[in-house]
Amino acid sequence: MTAYHTILVDTDGSDRSYRVIDHAAELARASHARLLILCARHDIDAHTLGPDLDRLGPDAYQLRGTTPTDTILRTARHHATAHGATDITTHILAPPTLHALLHLAATTGTDLIVTGHPHRHPLLARWLPSLPIELARHAHCDILIVHAPPDNPPHLPPNPADRHSTTVP
Repeated sequence: MTAYHTILVDTDGSDRSYRVIDHAAELARASHARLLILCARHDIDAHTLGPDLDRLGPDAYQLRGTTPTDTILRTARHHATAHGATDITTHILAPPTLHALLHLAATTGTDLIVTGHPHRHPLLARWLPSLPIELARHAHCDILIVHAPPDNPPHLPPNPADRHSTTVP
């Protein structure tokens, strides 16, 4: 196994992305590597908050900025710590995420980028590029794509063949 010194992992705040964080943290613990957790900036839309911003007046600044991203990264750090990572750094990336991620990987000497599988429909996966595919094309380090199950797996209909099957003793 390659000894990794710096592992970079991205999160979007979904349960699936936190499972990817858990996996990356376990790798960081096993290899005594530094873990860099990053998240693309999620600004709060002032239009959505509308009346709430008016009511807060001078305190409205508390609802603006990177608060959602900070919350996502705080939760990700807790996940990483719970899974044994000790040297953890968080980063907020500005869009476009791919270019910012590759730049961060290059400037920090990242050995491994851990990302989640996007779980797209097979037809979409062929035509629309995904972050893991683009990373594999452009990154100058190892890429690990974690196949974490989707947050809400679709309900699969029962297999009709199972209804008519019988077991023989």
